[in-house]
Amino acid sequence: MKTKLSRIFLAAIILGDLMLPPLQAGSGILLYPLARAFGSPSESELAKCRQAFHQLQADLGTSRVAVMPVFFVDGGRRVWRADLAEAIIREAGVRSSAQFEVPVPAPAVAPAVLGHNQLRYLWERASVYAEWVKAAHPAGDYIWFAEVWGRSGKVGAIHVYVFDARGQVAYCRLFNSHQFGPDLPQQGDEPLRLLVRRLFEDLQKDPASIFPRYGVG
Repeated sequence: MKTKLSRIFLAAIILGDLMLPPLQAGSGILLYPLARAFGSPSESELAKCRQAFHQLQADLGTSRVAVMPVFFVDGGRRVWRADLAEAIIREAGVRSSAQFEVPVPAPAVAPAVLGHNQLRYLWERASVYAEWVKAAHPAGDYIWFAEVWGRSGKVGAIHVYVFDARGQVAYCRLFNSHQFGPDLPQQGDEPLRLLVRRLFEDLQKDPASIFPRYGVG
C-alpha cells in the first residue's frame, strides 16, 4: 500500500514540475495530498494562518507578547527554561517596540515526542499549544513558544510558534541541520538568536510565502 501511495505522489510531483507557470496553482492542488500526508494542515487552516500572520505583521510593534519558557530537550532531559525566554526577549527587544514578558509557570501540556517526521510534529504540537492558549487565556495579544531539541551539546531541531490571543497560529516554523548545520551549540544564546532573527526576517515576507497555499512552497 505504501509503495502504491508513493508512486501516486511521485506521479503528482512529476506532473506538477511539468506544468507551465500560469498553472502553478493547479500544481499546488496536485501536490496537496503529499503535503497533507507529510503533516501539513488543511488549506482552510493555512488560510486562517495567513490572515493571522498578516495581522501579526501589522500589530506586533504595539502588542503585548507573552514569551513562554523555552522547552529545552538535551537527550533525555526535558525542562521549561524561563532564562532562555528572557534571552529571546533580549534579542527581540532590539528589533521591535512590542512589550515582551515571560509568564510563569510553564504551560501544562502533554509530553512531547518528536519522532521522525518533524513537519508532522510541528503542526501536532501547534494544536497542543493552541488548545492550551484557548483554555488558559494567558495575558498578552500574542503568545510565543519555542523549543530547542538537542543531544550531546548540539542542536538537532528548533520549533517556533506564535499564537494570537484566540489560540490561532500566526507563525509556525521548524529548523534543523539543513538551516543551521550539524554543529550549532545547544548551550548559550546562539539557537535563540537564530530563531529570533529568522522570525523577524519572515515578518518582512508575504504571508503566502510563510504559509503556502495547499502547503506547497
